Amino acid sequence: MKIRDLTPVPQFGVGGTDLGIPVRVPTGEIGFFFGDTFAENRVGGPGWRSPVLLYSHTHDLDDGVRFHRAAGGNHAKQLWDYPHNNPEFNTVLPTDAIVIGSRIYLHVLAVRGLPDTRWTEIQYSDDNGETWTHGGPKARWEGWEFGGHRRMLTWERGGDGFVYVMTTGGLERDKNVLLFRCPEDQLLDRDFYEPWGFSNGSWAWGNPPTPILPVGSKVGELCLRRMQNNWVLSYFNEAEYNITIRVVGQITDNWHTAPTFRPVRGPSGNGGPDVVTRLYGGYVHPDSTFDNFHIIVSEWAESGWPYRAMQFRVQVQPAVPIEEDEHMSAREVAAAFRDDHPVALYDGSGRKLDLREAIAEILWKEVTNLGLEGRPVPADRKDDQFGHILSTHALAEQNNKLLRALCEKAGIDVDEVLT
Repeated sequence: MKIRDLTPVPQFGVGGTDLGIPVRVPTGEIGFFFGDTFAENRVGGPGWRSPVLLYSHTHDLDDGVRFHRAAGGNHAKQLWDYPHNNPEFNTVLPTDAIVIGSRIYLHVLAVRGLPDTRWTEIQYSDDNGETWTHGGPKARWEGWEFGGHRRMLTWERGGDGFVYVMTTGGLERDKNVLLFRCPEDQLLDRDFYEPWGFSNGSWAWGNPPTPILPVGSKVGELCLRRMQNNWVLSYFNEAEYNITIRVVGQITDNWHTAPTFRPVRGPSGNGGPDVVTRLYGGYVHPDSTFDNFHIIVSEWAESGWPYRAMQFRVQVQPAVPIEEDEHMSAREVAAAFRDDHPVALYDGSGRKLDLREAIAEILWKEVTNLGLEGRPVPADRKDDQFGHILSTHALAEQNNKLLRALCEKAGIDVDEVLT
C-alpha cells in the first residue's frame, strides 16, 4: 500500500529526484540519500545535484515520512563538489550508507552516461553528513572488477565485528549478487573484503565469490538489512520487473530457497494499489518491523515526470522466529555487568545488541567527544595509560547511565540494583 510521495520537497529545492536510501544517522534522525536531483519537478533542467541528503524525524511511519532539514541548509546541496558531465563521468550516484560510531560511510557509483559505471568509491562523514572526505585509494573499485558484479552495493553490520556486503552490477541491472564481509574498522581498505563462495564441494569465506541468488537473477538497486533476528534483502528485480524481498535467518543461509515476497510490481495488465509503472529501488526504512514494514520505491517516466521517491507499506514475514525483548529482574540486570550474560537491547532497526556491544557504541562516541581518537601515544610507552584512564572514566560514566536506562526499561527500582 502506498503511503505517500516523499518528493518533490520544494522547501529544500528538491524537485525531480530518485532513490531516497534511508539510514539512521548518528543524531538519531533518518537520513535519506537521493541520487540525481533537479530544481524542477522533472528529469533535467536547473539545479542538478547528486548525492543529496534530507533528514527526517518521522518514526510513526504510517503517518508518512516528512523532512525537516537538508544537508546544506535551506537548499539541499550536492554533498561534495564536482562538475557534472565532465570528461571522466557524468554524475555520482549513492548506492547505500552505513553508520559505525559517529561516522557515516557512503558508497557511490561514478557513471558516464547510462549505464556505464567508471568506478565505485566510499566517502565518509564525521559530522552527520554535512561534510565528506574521500576514503582514499583503497576505497575505490574499478567498474570492470569481479566481472562487473561489484558496482551497486549494500551493507549491514552483523553484530559480530563484521560488515556484510552484497554487490551486483550497475545500471544495466543484468547481474546476480555476490556476498562479502569486512571488519567494521577496515571498510576503507579493499584488501579486507573477504568473498563468500562455493569451491571443492562447499561454501566458505575466502573462496572465489559465487552468485548467491537463483540463476538468471537480474538485480538492480539492492538493500540488505538485519532486523528482529532475520536478514532481509530487498531489491529491484529486473527479470520480473518488481521489488523482490528475500528473508533468511543467517547471512550465509541459502538465498535461493529463502522465503520470497514481491510486494510492489510493474504493470502487468491488472492495476492495483501496489503497481508502479516504471519502478526501481526498494530500500527498507530503518524503523521497519515485520509487523510494520516500509520501503522506499522510485519511479521514472520517459516524459520527465514522475521522477520521484515514494513510501510503501508492505507485507513481509520473518524466516525465523523474532526474538522479543523480555523484561529482566534486578538480579539479571546486575549479572549482566559482571559477565557475558546477554541483555535484550535493540537498536532502532530491530538489531539485537548485547550489553557489551551497547557500551562499546556509547564509549566510541564518548572517546570521540573527548578528543581521544587518533591522539598520539608517547614514544616511550607501548600502551597509553593516560588514554586508558580517560577511557575508563568515560566507560564508568556511561555504565551508570546505561544501568539506569536498563532499569527504567525493565520497570524496576534502580536502587535495588545499586545496593
